[in-house]
Amino acid sequence: MAKSKTVYLSKLDRLLQPSTIDKADYKSIDWENDGETILRKVSMIERCLPVESVVDFGGMWEVDGLYSRVCMERFKIARVTMVDEYVSENWVRNPSLRSGVDFRKGDFSEEGFMSTLEEPYDLALAYDVLPHQIDLIHTLTLMLSKTRKFFLISQPILPEKTMPFRNCLVLLSGSKAYGLIPFKEKWAEETDYWANFSNAAIRDTSHWLWGMTPSFIESIMKSYGWEIVYREFWRGWLPKSSKWRICGLIFKKF
Repeated sequence: MAKSKTVYLSKLDRLLQPSTIDKADYKSIDWENDGETILRKVSMIERCLPVESVVDFGGMWEVDGLYSRVCMERFKIARVTMVDEYVSENWVRNPSLRSGVDFRKGDFSEEGFMSTLEEPYDLALAYDVLPHQIDLIHTLTLMLSKTRKFFLISQPILPEKTMPFRNCLVLLSGSKAYGLIPFKEKWAEETDYWANFSNAAIRDTSHWLWGMTPSFIESIMKSYGWEIVYREFWRGWLPKSSKWRICGLIFKKF
């Protein structure tokens, strides 16, 4: 029997203590539906400790920099940088979210911007960002160039059993892909999103989605010199009817 949402929220509360993190500050987060996924992502970070530095790629969307704050407040990591070209309204309004966070506004798929991150980091977080990279290989190369020890990936994936072969990478564009997209129920009311998403000519990462199998991610990371040391899969906020799963993958450089 699946654990209740209350159980996951209770575990998350315990994991966040002691710290000054107030869940009420994070108005972008649906704690009830996303509590399990947040708990698993935070637990992945904990598995990599101790580390002295973390870079949180794309850590703003829907979580307002929560994972960066967890690294600072809960895990006491000395050097934490969050990188994102998107800035949420909640982040702008609430100074407590920004306090102490080294936030760099910019696009981590651009070499010029990434060159401003002079020193590499022990740990990198790539939570729900790889599916939206138009030039996936280029962006991943830049991200890995700034990472020394651990690289964490979490995102919706296509389970191996649902695909006809391994190492699948599928661009989900156009109206016919609507039924394949894992979170259409979550954003069903965002009509502008779907109108733009159906047009593959729009080169905007907000309207670009890759479907990947775990074997594809693991194969490409291995080609860069990274080995998988931990993996897990769960349903999280995905509807029961979805064939997709959410993955948590920890890679270590060898």
